[in-house]
Amino acid sequence: ILGLGIVIFLFGWVLPQFIDYAAVFRAIGNISWLEWTALLVLATVRFIPEGWLYLAAQPGLNTGQGMQLFLVAETLSNVPPGGLDLISRFQMTRSWGFSAASSTSATIASWVFASLSKIVLPIAAVALLAIDRIQDDELDALALLSIIIVIGGAVGIGLVLRSPKLATWVGDMLGTGVGWVAGIFRKTVKTDFRQLVHEFRDQASDVLRTRTHLGLLTGLAARLASFAVLIVAVRAVGIPSDKVSWTIIFAAFAVVMAITVIPIFNLPGITELILISTLSRYAGDGFSDQIAAAVFVYRILTWLLPIPFGGFAFTRWRDQVRESG
Repeated sequence: ILGLGIVIFLFGWVLPQFIDYAAVFRAIGNISWLEWTALLVLATVRFIPEGWLYLAAQPGLNTGQGMQLFLVAETLSNVPPGGLDLISRFQMTRSWGFSAASSTSATIASWVFASLSKIVLPIAAVALLAIDRIQDDELDALALLSIIIVIGGAVGIGLVLRSPKLATWVGDMLGTGVGWVAGIFRKTVKTDFRQLVHEFRDQASDVLRTRTHLGLLTGLAARLASFAVLIVAVRAVGIPSDKVSWTIIFAAFAVVMAITVIPIFNLPGITELILISTLSRYAGDGFSDQIAAAVFVYRILTWLLPIPFGGFAFTRWRDQVRESG
């Protein structure tokens, strides 16, 4: 309910303060079919490196399975109640023959790898702004904040790996949370999450030590694939590089990527607000509607498009499990 209220507030009151929805839709309508084709190709090709990230986290998966995990995660993470994506990914990898501990460590490792790739982006953005001699205190501050947020999450994982007592507490809390979600669907969870977290500590240490470099590379490939969609969308609505350079677009994108590690910031409206406000400051008020059009197209292709694909992937996996008995 809170999330829905935030979305209504942002789209219904905040954004209309500086954009005209009618002009935004006209700008979207002016995108040619050739440009739409290029955008759709880029948006779907992005599924491949996103899937590779899961391969880095769980050796033994194939690319198709990795893409399934990504799409299901994208779909269920946007469907209340929270936690469905984690439970479903765990069940999917278990059905493919992986152990409970391996599935748990892979789920956490995939988050760590994605977070690491997002930490690099703001650092790279600040460096690029400095090289181009672009002074932007707001972007620098947001980049620093995003780095702190993600590092905080990584430190939390590190503490679990180092502290048996904290691992026990996390296991108890995880069991309570999963039991609550399962209860909504009248399901019973028999997994001993305390033991599972301790087994995760043993396996995750090895995964993070030996495969972090692969996770970082695949994560960066996935982020850059998303960035390609954004920059093509910006150019497709007619915003030239002399108004908004690729460096500024990348800096705004990097901040959004890092901040959205926190689920509440991944709600529709927040990403749009950050990108539109940041890019409009450089393009000028006369380009605000076109900027908004580009951002909406980007979000449709990177946030909304995976949802039906994920729904299909989840249904197909569930049917296969039922057929196998």
